[in-house]
Amino acid sequence: MMVGPAASSSAGGLSDWQAEKVPRLRIAASPYPNFLLKVLPTGVDFGTHLYRVEIDSLGMGPSSELARGHFYTRRGGFLDLAHIRRAIDLAGYVHYQVRDSLTRGEAGFSFENIDRTTYRVSFHYPDFWSRLEPVTKARLIEEVAVRAGETAALDLSNWREILTWYGFHNVPGMPEKSSAFSFEDLSSHAVGAAVAGRALRLEGVPFDEAVTRELQRELAELGVVPVEVYDRAMALVEGKWWAEKATLKRHLDAGRDDGFITPWLVRGLFPGAAPAAKSYQLPRGPDNFIHGYDCRGLVVFSCEPRPHRREVRDAVMAMAGSVVVPQRDYPGILARIEEEMKAELGDQVIDPYP
Repeated sequence: MMVGPAASSSAGGLSDWQAEKVPRLRIAASPYPNFLLKVLPTGVDFGTHLYRVEIDSLGMGPSSELARGHFYTRRGGFLDLAHIRRAIDLAGYVHYQVRDSLTRGEAGFSFENIDRTTYRVSFHYPDFWSRLEPVTKARLIEEVAVRAGETAALDLSNWREILTWYGFHNVPGMPEKSSAFSFEDLSSHAVGAAVAGRALRLEGVPFDEAVTRELQRELAELGVVPVEVYDRAMALVEGKWWAEKATLKRHLDAGRDDGFITPWLVRGLFPGAAPAAKSYQLPRGPDNFIHGYDCRGLVVFSCEPRPHRREVRDAVMAMAGSVVVPQRDYPGILARIEEEMKAELGDQVIDPYP
């Protein structure tokens, strides 16, 4: 079923009005000089996060929110603000709909987004569910919904990178494969998931306010550098990580090996001891033991792509059948993409410093 407005809640997260719309368009840019690339200065005011704007002009209605731009951080490397905010928005939307659907006892929900994919979230209720006391059930639902939001922030953001690698693009005549899994993408998704998870746990705080607060906290910890340092970082990896209209290195660390996403830092950028990268642990996910209850299998995500070009769908679905289930299929898909990247871009494409 398609989703609709949900009941209000005193817990954190989106308002009913916000959740009437799926996450809006966020305009990102490739990590090399191009007409979309905007480098953010030190001390810039990121404004108040806005999940939804009053005027939907390509999602770019008037607001105080700084919606897009690249920057470099001491502990998080290169980051893309549009990717961070989109991951946060996905977390907020999925959290709201999971909480509402579980409260109503529904079988699941689905929605479509700008990447021409139908995302489905299905519920398989355990035997103990009907015996839970109302207060216990509400507490369990809230935690399941937060974890589902954190997971969606990564899995659904990374899905866009998978599609892009196989030739998907929104604007005709503007292919995006050259930036699929570029060196700032997965780190940005990890930052967004971490920010969203904390924001959603701030009970009674409006979503946009909570996100604004937690994003400021996260970026302060990571340490945004001045534009001149960003430029120096780009110069140090020119011809190594990027070239004219090309991304030479691809960051494919989705946490498959050790459960952490670790950003790439540019070597030799700062005098003295180099900063340590902040690694982001993958969300625990809703498919786990929560508050002492076995919730494995309760929430299942799946993706059904509907691109204009059939060859994109055929390529990305080659190992998954009719739908992609991230928990089941991502390891195999990403392993195949790694092989394809090495064949196309060289054996050292996923190693920043071979």
